[in-house]
Amino acid sequence: MPNTKPSTTSNTPPTADTRFPHERLDAYGVAEQLVAWVARYRHKLHGLPGEAGPQLERASVRALLNIAEAAGRQGPRDRARVFALARGETCEAAAALKVAVLYGAFSAAEAQPARALLVRQGQMLSRLSRIV
Repeated sequence: MPNTKPSTTSNTPPTADTRFPHERLDAYGVAEQLVAWVARYRHKLHGLPGEAGPQLERASVRALLNIAEAAGRQGPRDRARVFALARGETCEAAAALKVAVLYGAFSAAEAQPARALLVRQGQMLSRLSRIV
């Protein structure tokens, strides 16, 4: 007989008490949005020169992962160093997106949402990478 017990999980977002440190950061949320955008348009990235398409994917994912890692670091210098790495990945993703536009994979208007996320992410990571 199948189990008819209702699921104990829900689709509601985690509360502040149950989130990981990185899930509390706006920069992480923006990075998530960027990775989702790249994943949605991944089919347009194939065949770009210099591995620009895969590089956009890798750099956006690495930025997301570095933000999570930095949020979990204990010391301020170590945290700042990893946030700075994430900022570097963000700049690399921005350059790869530009290559995609220059080679016609996206129009400037199509790429604008991703570019806006990259700019915002870079600004936040610049601030987070400063040792206070």
